[in-house]
Amino acid sequence: MHKTTAVLQQTGRIEELIRKLESSADRDSLATARELVQSLMELFGAGLERLTEIIAAKGASGMEILDELGRDDLVGNLMAANGLHPLDLETRVRRALEKLRARVRSQGSVDLMGIDNGVIRLRLRSTASGCGSSAGSFKSVVEEAMYEAAPDLVQLAIEVVIEEQGAASGFVPLEKLVGIHAAANGAANGNGAGL
Repeated sequence: MHKTTAVLQQTGRIEELIRKLESSADRDSLATARELVQSLMELFGAGLERLTEIIAAKGASGMEILDELGRDDLVGNLMAANGLHPLDLETRVRRALEKLRARVRSQGSVDLMGIDNGVIRLRLRSTASGCGSSAGSFKSVVEEAMYEAAPDLVQLAIEVVIEEQGAASGFVPLEKLVGIHAAANGAANGNGAGL
């Protein structure tokens, strides 16, 4: 958990530095910084690719190592971001959804509508009793899980359907309670009005 926190802090710092550079008035320095970052990313990606080639060349034992690396949160994301993950996008998305469904069962359900050219389409059925903030929270949890499992996705399209829970939730409208109360009082007083 400590490593995950450190990575999140480092990612936040990188984003902060990027914002600072982008707000700079010196466009030449900004262009140079972008080129530097791009060059470092390309070098890093090439090194990671070569590393996976060396490991894969070891046969079955190498493939076991690559599978284990792919399951690691940090390394798996780096591999996916560089197109090197041992599992394809659809498999990673389906696995993430399986884990996610158990976690969000009380908030609703998640259905995979399709994956096409890196575009993941999901439908969320929120049982948030019409509460937009709960549906928004549910959507945020799903988005986070998808970007974590598939940082190489091109686009994430999420349709949110809010399902009313009605009587199943134990909610009884006030007018029904008043009507039931009035009918019960009438019957108790011998004024049964017939229901």
